[in-house]
Formats: sequence, C-alpha cells, structure tokens
Amino acid sequence: MSTYLIPVDFSKTAEHAAKYAAKLSRTMSGYKLILLNAYYVSEYETILPTLDFVITTDAHIAEEIHNRLEALEKLKRKLLEINPEADIEISLTRETILRSIVERINKEEIDLIIIGSNGKKAKDESDIGSNAITISKASPVPVLVVPPKADYQSIRKVILACDFKKVKEVIPMHSLRNILSKHAIELLVLNIDSKDNIDSEEQHFLHDMLKDFSPVYHYSDHPDTIKGIVKFAKAEEAQLIIALPKKYSFFQSLLHESVSQKLTIKSHVPVLLLKD
Repeated sequence: MSTYLIPVDFSKTAEHAAKYAAKLSRTMSGYKLILLNAYYVSEYETILPTLDFVITTDAHIAEEIHNRLEALEKLKRKLLEINPEADIEISLTRETILRSIVERINKEEIDLIIIGSNGKKAKDESDIGSNAITISKASPVPVLVVPPKADYQSIRKVILACDFKKVKEVIPMHSLRNILSKHAIELLVLNIDSKDNIDSEEQHFLHDMLKDFSPVYHYSDHPDTIKGIVKFAKAEEAQLIIALPKKYSFFQSLLHESVSQKLTIKSHVPVLLLKD
C-alpha cells in the first residue's frame, strides 16, 4: 500500500490540497491518505497570560482537541464524497507541524507529502502553505505542492526542470523512477539554460540516465528562470512539474514568497519536489 501524508490546518489552502489528494487516490488502488493536524501548546502558554490576559488551561486544551478532531472527521467525510473507496486516517498530534511530519515519516513508510501553496491574495492563508519550502527541506520523501488554482487532471505529461549540471549528483533517480513508473506519461526534460552552455559529458549522462522513459529534450534561455518554466508548462499543457531542490539556488527558493506567484499562483500546475 502507498501512503500519502496530508498536513492540514483547516484553511481553504489545506482543504484544496486534501481534495486534490482524494482525486489522485481515486485513479489508483491501494492508497492510504493520512490527514495530519498538529496542535502544539508550549509550557509557557499554560503559565503565562496572553495579550488578552488569558491563560491556556487544561479545559481549553481539551476543548480545542475535541474541536480539531471534529474538524478532521468533517474533512474526512468531504474526501469520502470524492472517493468513497478511499482509506483515510485522521491524526492529531501535540507537537509542532514540522516535528509531527518528521515523526510520522520515521514511524511508517510515507510515499508522498501533499500540501497546498497560498494564493496571491489569500484571505484564508495557510501556515502550512507559508512553510512549504521549509517542510520540503526537512522531509526525506517527495513533497507535492498544489497551487490554489490546480484542479486534478490525469497525469499524462510531466516536465522535469534541470540545468544539465552535475546530473549524477542532483537527479534522485530512485525517487524519479518510483514516481514515473506509476503513470503512463510523456516526459519532457527542460534545460533551464541555453544550448550554448551545455556540458556535453553531462548531457550524455542525463540521456543515459533517463533513456528508459524516452524523454523529449527542450531548452529555455528565458531571463527569468521561473517564468520560463511556467511559460513552457502552460504551452505544453503539462499536469506536473518536477523540480530538484538540492544545490541550485533558484530551486532552493522555489516556493519562497518572492517567486511563489510565478510558479504556484500564475500556474495551474502542481510542483513535485523530489529528494534523494
């Protein structure tokens, strides 16, 4: 069985990502969805008053836990309307969301984390969406980031964006094969640099590594890397962009606020951050 972990904070952003996961699970069998919510209360909150002179009491904590469990059950029912056959588990932890994610991954085999990214003018902004890149850096498993305008489509065409540099070190072939082998897809490899800057030896390595997927190679010399990827994805009507957030700064900052509008707001295409 494959397992998807979906951190939720009851925002519209998180609910959208959860619904996307339910639609994704509908196309395949043997998938489990885990709805994870974290409710962390520090010891200081139980002994020091807030700005409103309110101290977090045991009764308040118990009520909050009850309300969160009810909210998780409500979200679960919504997902079952999308996929009545879905195997859905709800989980409420008392740790921070990042620690909760890492502990759950250590506890059982998680194949994919699915989170939503915030919209440009989101009225119901998600803390999880705001920390998408932080979660992806801490996670040892792939993270799928679903933009607010992304509606699930059967994955037929996938874009792998890279720069043809140090391909042996940068491309996590095990994770890539695991993802691509589950779908009958057309793979488009986009070099985010001009043909003039390509190292022929690195290009040979990449062609050899990906030969089983029969990819088609494309090149982009757009002055704005992210805009170039988004423009290409739209033109090709791709359903997924795969990025490799390892050593290259533009991928490291892929989901920071400064560029999120370019990739996740203006684009309808979900972004898969692959890890080793």
